[in-house]
Amino acid sequence: MFVSLLLISCERIYINGELDGLWKLERAQSPDGVEYPADIYYSFQRHMVMLGKYYEEGFPEYYMAEFDKKGDTLTMTNFYKYPGNEGVCDMKDLEKYYIFSDTMVFVLDELDRGLLLMHTDRYNYGFRKW
Repeated sequence: MFVSLLLISCERIYINGELDGLWKLERAQSPDGVEYPADIYYSFQRHMVMLGKYYEEGFPEYYMAEFDKKGDTLTMTNFYKYPGNEGVCDMKDLEKYYIFSDTMVFVLDELDRGLLLMHTDRYNYGFRKW
C-alpha cells in the first residue's frame, strides 16, 4: 500500500491536460489548401507559451506569450521577445511563427497525447508532441 501511495504522489500533474509540453508545428495550411512547411515549436506550460526555432543548443531567441484555454478556444496575448525581455514592437517579427495579431484566437479541433490540430480564419495548424 505504501509503494502505491508513493507512486501516485510522484505522478506529474498538468494544469492544461494534454496541451502542456513541447509541440512541433509541422504544417500550416491556408484555407485554399496551400501547405507551408514549418519547423518551429510551441511550448505550453502553466499560463505561458514559448515560441521558438529549435537549435542544438536550445532556443537562442524566442518569444513568450500568455495563453488561456477555455473549452475549444485557445487565446494568446501579451507577446514578448527574449532574451532581454525586449517586448515585441513589430508583429512582423512573429509572422515566422504564424502569429498575425497581438491577440491570437485559435479553435482547437483535436488534442490528444501526440496530435494538436487547431485553426484560425487564416490557417489550419498541425502539431506533433515533441
